Amino acid sequence: MAERAAVELRELSVRYPHFILGPLTLTISAGERVALVGPNGAGKSTTLRAVAGLVPRYAGSATVEGREVRDVGPRVRARVGVLPERLLGFGWITVAEHLELLASFYPTWDPAYADELRTRLDLPADTKLANLSKGMQVKLSLVAAESFRPPILLLDEPTSGIDPVMRGDILRLISECTAAEEGRTVLFSSHILEDVEEVAERVILLRGGRVLGDLGRDELRAEAGAGTLSKALYRRLTDA
Repeated sequence: MAERAAVELRELSVRYPHFILGPLTLTISAGERVALVGPNGAGKSTTLRAVAGLVPRYAGSATVEGREVRDVGPRVRARVGVLPERLLGFGWITVAEHLELLASFYPTWDPAYADELRTRLDLPADTKLANLSKGMQVKLSLVAAESFRPPILLLDEPTSGIDPVMRGDILRLISECTAAEEGRTVLFSSHILEDVEEVAERVILLRGGRVLGDLGRDELRAEAGAGTLSKALYRRLTDA
């Protein structure tokens, strides 16, 4: 039996004045953990935004669980948890108020689970968003993305610019949450190759809005030989 697709892109193209993404044709199966890897400006964030229904105009097709994103945007967003590149929220409200506000938009939001995640990540409930460090902002975004247990998680540079301890906390939580329930899909972007090596089962290399390679973990391990997967990825990106 063919694996069920969580995300499918067919000749997807997004045009900006100084950048063109695609056309991209990719299939992400349910349960996969996939990393988008490439230099700044490669198209990683644009790809994630298109899947999340946050790109108003695109050519080709982008489907989530078989539904075209442009046709059923709100229903797609109810099935997708998004950790954006920057925390989206009001600086003058507290962490607890931010999560309470988000809960009203998601029918499957679990307040007890949200509080459990917040506590585990040492997020103070009464701190205003404007006073959070970069690492704490990322942690709050992850709690918001995960608290309604979406089948698909889209994570844009989840560990960029934060210290090693916080990186470890975030990576462990991502792995544990998605492993706890069968069939959950993770699509994330990163330029930290060690994090990709730890989390991803499959890596899609992007440069200039195009796919350079689409490699599984076993293929990367064979290519790495005695070296690390991150070194093999670096060679791929720099030799292309």
